[in-house]
Formats: sequence, C-alpha cells, structure tokens
Amino acid sequence: MLKVSNALLKVGIDVRRKLFKSVHEQFGGNLRLIVCGGAPMREELGRFFESIGVIITNGYGITECSPLVSVNRTHFYDFESVGVLCPDVKVKIDNPNEDGEGEILVKGPIVMMGYYNNPEKTAEVLTEDGWFSTGDYGRYDTDLERLYITGRKKNLIVLKNGKNIYPEEIEDYLTGRTEIEEVVVSAIKDENGDEVGLKAEIYPFQEKIEGLDDDGAYNLIKGVVEEYNATMPAHKRVIKVEIRKTAFEKTTSGKIKRKYS
Repeated sequence: MLKVSNALLKVGIDVRRKLFKSVHEQFGGNLRLIVCGGAPMREELGRFFESIGVIITNGYGITECSPLVSVNRTHFYDFESVGVLCPDVKVKIDNPNEDGEGEILVKGPIVMMGYYNNPEKTAEVLTEDGWFSTGDYGRYDTDLERLYITGRKKNLIVLKNGKNIYPEEIEDYLTGRTEIEEVVVSAIKDENGDEVGLKAEIYPFQEKIEGLDDDGAYNLIKGVVEEYNATMPAHKRVIKVEIRKTAFEKTTSGKIKRKYS
C-alpha cells in the first residue's frame, strides 16, 4: 500500500488517510503533524510517517533561546535540516571549516538576558552585542535559508591529522541498524594524548545476540561496523569496537551520559 500511495501522490492523488485508516485510528484519528526536537531524526522514520499521511517536522531549540530557534514548516520541510529560522532570529557560523561548519551563534528577541546571578557564566556564552554561543556545530544554507545541525561542540573529535569528526553522525547511522540499541563513539588517544582514531562502545539489542557467546556477539556487531566502514573515508572509520553488557547510564531526560577526559 505504501508503494501504491506514493505513486498516486506523484500524480496529485492523496488517499493516505483512507489507505492507512487503521493506523490513523490507533493515534485517535486526527493526528496530522508531529514536531520532533531534542535529538536528530532519522530520514527513513520521517519518510515512513509522510507516506502514511502524518508529517514530522524537525526543529531546533535550546533553553537559552526561549527555546525555539528554527523549525521546518508543514509546506516547506525536509528530513535533514532543522528548518528555517523563527521570525526576527539571526544565526551565524563561527569560525567555519572548509565545509562551512562551525559553532552556531544565535541573535534575536528569543535570546536570554543572561544566567540569573551568574555574570561570569553569562559572559562565556553571550557577547555584548547579543550573540549567543549555542555549543552546537552546524551549517547554514543561505540559498535555502535552512539550518543544519552537525553535532555538539564538546563532543567534537579532532584527529591528529586535522580532520574533524562529529560522533553523532556515526552514532546515528549505527543505531539505525536493528542489531544496535545504543552506541557512543569516542577518540582513541596515543601516548601523547593526540586523538588518532575512533572507537565505538556498543550495547546490542539483546534479542539479536540471544544464544550467542561473547565472541559470537562481537563478530555480529563487528560485521555491522565493517559495513559502515566500507562506505566511509579512512578518517571516519571505526577501528576499535567494544561490546557492553549493560545499557549506558542516562540523564533525567533519557540521553546517554558521556564521559569526557
């Protein structure tokens, strides 16, 4: 039915809510729009919901910016960007690299006045002329007027060869596989403390490794990582895999607690 529905959409015929009536009824029958934020959304998830007649629009916000900076619109959206800026909001990319990626700075009426009774912390993130440093990396397409998020500044891995790695991109790919429930990608450091490669600490879906011994579980997950490596340039390849027996510790909002050194 998905193939039929999508083919009809191409010629302007929309029968999604009829074809997938039973699915819509599970959501109460009136669901038309979901706004996603707080974490990256996988494209295949957005396309599935679009195919059955529910639009998912990705957005970007941060508490210090009241909290919405940008969001896709129902008539103007894609599944890679976090949309177009809210009214009267400006962004600029600080110290962009060759791909136009750098820290996202935000300015506008949504930006906070400062942290309460903490001028030192405020001065670290807010310039005198009102630009707020988000701590998020990304790029801004001036032609399409869309904002793209790449990763968190504090998670950025800078390899000894100068290449920048955003671990969130790799983690998003790997958690898209049915064998992997959780993953954290971090740097391998040499004796001088230089970041020279990537490792992935992985917690598999337990039903996928049921009945396997430790070697069997490792080989299964290593095979998934090797499939990823085959599609990536050398500096983005994971060269060490560690299998966890327990899930990662989480914050109160459900995000994995990362360890920084």
